Amino acid sequence: MRFGIGLVAAALLFCASCAKFPSSGGLPNDKRLVFLMQVQGTINPNYVYIVALRPSTEPNPPDTGPIPVIAPPWGNGFVAGNATHFVRWDVNQSPDYLLYAFQDPNLLQYFAIGVPIVYEDVLPGSKRIRFEIDLSQIIPAAMLDQYESIQVNFLTMDVVPQGATGSKQWDALGNSLVPSGINQYVTLSLRTSGIYNNQTFFDLEPQNDTTLPDLDIVDWSVEVRLQ
Repeated sequence: MRFGIGLVAAALLFCASCAKFPSSGGLPNDKRLVFLMQVQGTINPNYVYIVALRPSTEPNPPDTGPIPVIAPPWGNGFVAGNATHFVRWDVNQSPDYLLYAFQDPNLLQYFAIGVPIVYEDVLPGSKRIRFEIDLSQIIPAAMLDQYESIQVNFLTMDVVPQGATGSKQWDALGNSLVPSGINQYVTLSLRTSGIYNNQTFFDLEPQNDTTLPDLDIVDWSVEVRLQ
């Protein structure tokens, strides 16, 4: 069993308008989540970048949120714990950003359900991925008001291994060099607008905790935008 530590941002934090980036959809703009992940090197088309999500009707769910899979047996090869959805940036899919939903509690079956409402194209030399989803893409519209929080983890890896053998290079929230720092994720309130980032959580994600700069997460942010 894998255990994790959820960190909760309970207060309204910084409020700021987000820069516009290329739009890809037309859902109502009322309750949005804007995600940014930046690496020390550059976004590498040979690697995989994932944001794992778990919305909850509880303000601080007591069980494990989304955590990285770091050793065999690999399961799905990228996320364990509890997750309901994820956005994956991968040049081997079209478009590069896709939103997926899990079908089973073991996180072995999943399928694409759409595209982020807004996303930033990754150009050669870019250090970040950035995209925006509407909450109604991951929560039934009639139930939006029942949801209190969302658990988030940022995951990078060179491969997505399968089966019971093999290895991978990876990074995720927390210090991947020490056992106590591995199973970290953040829990954010869906009741107030705010911007949450690495500084908000006291530099939860350190630099140089993986040997590959293109996988080394150095900054991240999530904006909860309620309109």
